[in-house]
This record gives sequence, C-alpha cells and structure tokens, in this order.
Amino acid sequence: MDLPKIINRKNIYFFGLFLMVVALPLSKFLMSVAQLGIVSFWLIDPAILQKFKAFFKNRAAVIVVSLFLLHVIGLLWTTDFDYAIKDLRTKIPILALPVIISTSPKLSRKQFHLLMVIFLAANVIGSFFSMHELLTKDLTEIRKVSIFISHIRFGLNICVAIFAGVFLVIKGDCPNYIKAMLVLAISWLLVFLVIIESMTGLMVVFIVAIILVVIWVFKQKNLTARLALIAVLIVVPIVLFVYIRSIYLETLPKEELNLSTLDKKTDRGNIYYIDTNNLIVENGYYVGIYIQNEELREAWNERSRYDFDGHDSIGQVLKYTLYRFLTSKGLRKDYNGVQKLSNEEIWAVEKGIANIDQMVESSIRTRIKTIFWEFRVYFKQGHFSGHSVTQRIEFWHASLRIIDKHFWFGTGTGDIDNAFRVEYDEMKTSLSQKVRWRSHNQYLSIFVAFGVTGFILFIYVLFAPALITKMYRDYFYAVFMMILLLSMLTEDTLESQAGVTFYAFLTSFFLFARTGPEPLFSQGLTREK
Repeated sequence: MDLPKIINRKNIYFFGLFLMVVALPLSKFLMSVAQLGIVSFWLIDPAILQKFKAFFKNRAAVIVVSLFLLHVIGLLWTTDFDYAIKDLRTKIPILALPVIISTSPKLSRKQFHLLMVIFLAANVIGSFFSMHELLTKDLTEIRKVSIFISHIRFGLNICVAIFAGVFLVIKGDCPNYIKAMLVLAISWLLVFLVIIESMTGLMVVFIVAIILVVIWVFKQKNLTARLALIAVLIVVPIVLFVYIRSIYLETLPKEELNLSTLDKKTDRGNIYYIDTNNLIVENGYYVGIYIQNEELREAWNERSRYDFDGHDSIGQVLKYTLYRFLTSKGLRKDYNGVQKLSNEEIWAVEKGIANIDQMVESSIRTRIKTIFWEFRVYFKQGHFSGHSVTQRIEFWHASLRIIDKHFWFGTGTGDIDNAFRVEYDEMKTSLSQKVRWRSHNQYLSIFVAFGVTGFILFIYVLFAPALITKMYRDYFYAVFMMILLLSMLTEDTLESQAGVTFYAFLTSFFLFARTGPEPLFSQGLTREK
C-alpha cells in the first residue's frame, strides 16, 4: 500500500467532507469536529496565501461570507455583548466553510455523487435511531424522536436527501441494484416524515416536487407527456384539497348547540356545568357542555396517580386534557364518562394526549386536525400559548412591532433577545414565559436584528451567488435553495448550530465544490467522471 498516494491533501479534504455529510443529520459534536479538522488542515497548507487570494477573487464566496460580516457590523449598535458573542460563535461556519470549500480542489462527479449517497444513508440511519426511540421510549411529544438534532432541522436534511436521491436514481451512474436501494431509501424517508408528523418537511417536499414537475412540463417536447404532466399538476392539488377538507369537516360540530335541550343532571343526580364561553369542538362534540367536576375528580383519582387538580406529564392542566379526551370520544365529563375509559386511555390522558384520534389514527391526519383545532381556539378564544402553529402569529406580531421601532438598522446583533422580551411585556401577551420565542421566521429575524438595510443585504446574499456562478441551473443547488427559502418562512433556520451548518455547508458545497451545474432536465455540462 502506497500511503503517500492515499494520505494526500485531496483525500484528507474528501474525508473531511465525508464527515460533514454524515454529521449534518447525526451529530452536532461531529459537525464541530469535522469543521475543526477541515479548518486546521486548510490553515497549515503552504499555499494558504494563494488560497486567500483565490477566495477574494471569488465574488460569490465573498458574498456568502458577507452574511457573517453583517453580524459583526451589528456589534456597533448592540448593548448585550454576551449574547452577541455567543451568536457570532454560532455563525462561524458562515465565515469558515465558504472560504475553505471555494479554495479547495474540485470534486469529480463520481466523488460528489458518492457523498450524496452517503448523506442519504446518514439520514436513513438517523431515521432508524428515531424509530428505535419511538418504539422503545415513553415519549410525550413526537418531536422528541429526533435525538441528534431538532426534528425541524432533521426534517430539512431529509428533504435534501430525498431530492438528492431522486437525481441519483434518474441520472446517476450507479448500478441498478444501488438505484433500487435508493428508491427504497427515498420511499422510507417519505414514510418517516409522515410518522414524525413533520408538516414542514412534507409541505416542503410537496411544493418543491410541484415546482420540479412544472419545470419538467415546460421542458417536454412530446405533447402527450406534457398533457399527462399537466393533468398530474391539476389532479394532485384537487385530491389534496378534498382530503384536507374532509378532515376539516370532521372537526365541525355534529349538530347545532341548543342549551334548552341539554340534560341538566348526571345519572348520579348532580348538576352539570355548562361553559358557554368554551364552544370549542373535539371530533364534532362540544367541550364546554356536560361537565361535572366533583364526579370527575372522584372517578379520576380512583383510577390515576395523577391529581385531577394537577398537571399531566407535559405540564398541561390535567382536567382540561381530560375534558378534551372525553369529549373526543363523545363521552360526558362525569363519573360514568371516566369509568368508560380503558386503562390505556387513562395512561394517554396522563401523558397529555387530549384526543382519542392521537391514539388510533394515522399521525398526519391527526396533525392536520390539531392545526384546525389550534386555529379554532385562536379565533374563538384568542389563546395560542403552547400551540406550535398559531403561536407563530404572536411571534410575527411581536417581530413587526420591533421592526416598526428599529426600521433602518434593527436592534443590533446582541439585543434581539432583549427586544423580544420587552416587546412581549408591552404587548401583555398571553404567551407563557417558556414559549416567548423569537420570530420563527428567518426573514423577520434578520429584519429585526439589522433593519431594512440588513434585510436587503440578506436577500442579496441568498440570490446573488447563484446568479454569479450560474449555479441556479444546478439541480442540487436549486432544490436546496427552494428547501432553505421555504423553511425560513416558519423557522429561524440560522439561529442554531445545526441550522447554520446546514446552510453554510450545503450552500458552499453545492456552489463551490464542483466545476459546474448538473441540470436534471437537460444533458448539462460534460464533466469529469
């Protein structure tokens, strides 16, 4: 074995990239190790001065790095330097990775595709660990199945992996048995997104797929093929609409509420309480009717170690969880209603499950029902604390109020957290302290921190590199950017280590690691194998 030929700069760099694509879905620690290794190896290169010169000649790479410089400039009008320095440390990949990848040896097509296969495999492995967690642990929230990075970031990695796999199946040079395995992996990851109720991931996959089909339609010269694709574009949204509408109809009241016809007493002779302020519905039944707390307390405390007047295992007021669960089964909130619950259903209420559907229906259907329920609660009662979808309305409201006060230059790098804390107090928000989060929208977060000037630069950073390098024609980069841009609508994608590394690495990798684009719908460039 000729070690000098194996252990050379190109192979060490390739190994660093290998560690990165494995780390993205599997390990924040390995992300740090891989980046430290790549940076250290780059710094000891005897040709480092030439590399710096090459970087500054690469306009696209300089533009990507300018996002980090924006955060440095934001120190000029910040007051909380502890938070600012912590934020800058998180953003270091935006400084380091574009510099290193843009000045390192270009990958061959074969090497690039191999790394994409490894990335897909890493996501599949991550999903297996998550399934083990789901099947062997007593989880109170489905998001806890993602044990390495947040379930949102994991879902975004899976989206990239799915579309990378699609390209490799259609245009990759791998053997047919490998392509068959890729098809299985893609299919499994789609199923996995449903299992973990990743609405963000599923919506991203659906929207990106629709965009790709539209592009494909315009590329088709065969009229029959074009008409078939147009039919798909029409039929799929209609089917999806009908499906979602059917779920929505299930959440409506089964009959109009007539207080005069309701029974006044329980079978035990106790008077029912009717909460006319709570006209929320669970599976078509009103939550606010047929409530007898004394009987509920007696029956519940006979069957559970959780106090009726206490909280369930995820911190919700237990009696309200019980109200909703009984209602979802069409049972009254009295002694007999609790006695009709099975031991498994008692356990479910203890764990914070508020609807029978969450035990017996497919996860995605239940998740859609939950979203409809959240909006109904929000519009009827104005409550949103703890509701992952509707509380974003309050996050965005707070963001817009802060933007109005700091329109031109924002709060600065370090003061954004304090700005939200103060704004929520001034708004007298009903959000609990533990969920008074930031924008959950990366565009708004940038606007809050750096004002309209920083926001314009941010948009420029997102789009200019692809235009300069012509990599908007590249399938991998185009798909990644669609996923990234969509994710930023509902998440602060660049505010965590996993999110920043996801952006900085894949942007640099798809833009600078190869010699040119790989279109899906044309012959593309002749590239090195």
